Amino acid sequence: MTSQPSSKRPEPGVDPCEVLFISHAAPEDNAFTIWLGAKLAAMGYEVWADVLRIKGGDDWQRKLENTLRERARKMLLVANPRAVDKQGVRNEIQIASEVARKIGDSAFIIPLRMERFDAPFLIAHAQYIDFTRGWARGLAEFLETLQETYRVPRNAGDGDPIWRDVQAIHAKTPVDAPERLISNWFPINKLPKKIRYYEFRGHISERQANALMENPLWPLKPFHRGFLAFAPLHDLQDHFGPHLPIKRKGERFVTGFLDDGWSKLGIERLDARNHSTDLSRQAFESFFAQRGLQSYAMSGTQTAWWPPLDVAPTSKIAFRWGDLAGLRQIQGVSLKREMNWHFGISVAARSAPIRHVRIVSRLVFTENGHEPFDDPARMHRLRRSFAKTWRNARWRDMLLAFLHWLAEGRSSLAVPVSSQEAIVLGLPPICWQAPVSLPVEEEAPEPDDDDPSYDDGPDEPEDPGDNDHSEVAGDDV
Repeated sequence: MTSQPSSKRPEPGVDPCEVLFISHAAPEDNAFTIWLGAKLAAMGYEVWADVLRIKGGDDWQRKLENTLRERARKMLLVANPRAVDKQGVRNEIQIASEVARKIGDSAFIIPLRMERFDAPFLIAHAQYIDFTRGWARGLAEFLETLQETYRVPRNAGDGDPIWRDVQAIHAKTPVDAPERLISNWFPINKLPKKIRYYEFRGHISERQANALMENPLWPLKPFHRGFLAFAPLHDLQDHFGPHLPIKRKGERFVTGFLDDGWSKLGIERLDARNHSTDLSRQAFESFFAQRGLQSYAMSGTQTAWWPPLDVAPTSKIAFRWGDLAGLRQIQGVSLKREMNWHFGISVAARSAPIRHVRIVSRLVFTENGHEPFDDPARMHRLRRSFAKTWRNARWRDMLLAFLHWLAEGRSSLAVPVSSQEAIVLGLPPICWQAPVSLPVEEEAPEPDDDDPSYDDGPDEPEDPGDNDHSEVAGDDV
């Protein structure tokens, strides 16, 4: 964009500048730009972007430049490494910087951070809105900023019809055919029968109690002068010694504990579910460690569990539960990057809307198949770049292959919480049937030297036959 418009920005009080101008690297970010533009237009904001080029014969480049120079209230920069490297976007940043100096608005350019990026000099100090944690969360923060900080005016009405037209052009028409939706929720088919509260005997100090509760054999949750546990008293003897410094003060059926709490102990329902979630987390972590998985601390409080090179197969793993079948590799070597990659998972037990465990897919990278890179920034960059061509179907199949291996081909996964009881997950994950489906365009896979699925061999699983054992869960929740 090099032409210079002859008109000037309106004087204060005359035809005020109200346009939100979206700058992005088309076509990579068209989907986000269309989504954001439609949301903002529906709320009464006036929005411009180059995806509005839906009429032939118009000089949209000049119109957009004129809008940025003369009518824009803010420029919204869809910020990622692709965008800031595009010359067209850099031209728009230059023009917007000139406008910012002219009108005295140091916050005229608002980066919308989609990924980590190296900010050009002209916007190095601009305050960005974070969309990396999700479009909806980013939009909520952005709308609050527009309204409370920048006070950008809105028009009454039902939004800009042009944006509705653009959405309609890019939208897909539902097909009147059912579609199976595979979730990452795994049903809890069986819970331990009871939860127990134990107190320490005598006048034991808090420090002594905490020391005694370190590295327990079975999950326990510190509470008041003792702890909560699923394990019966005899299971705790090996840990606390023959002269047990604890006594059982009460017990409650787990189903009632989750539904109503434990009034005698002052535990409300929400707290009861949080305590149960923590006990379940400990059980899963102990189970994963026993299977040889290693832990890796993700950002925040979540932990990824992944198999080192000698723990899980490096070849493809076939999985089959009824007609849900496939073949995937869950760890391997990237010769191009000279490193190993490992599929891993994070888990969280939930009691609502149904009792289930949510499993999130992760990637961990190592130099030798055993030690993760100790640079979090490098690990983050690798996750972004290494799997950028992976589609949802691949992530889903990797998760199913991982769980088929972890459950040794069974239709359930039992995670012990005591010597006699376990939390039993049903496999495969919960599936829903949608009454309609959206057409999916056939896409040729992008070349990927790191993707072991694109080889010359057939990608069809063998019939596992007798390996697909079923396990009766009993005591359905």
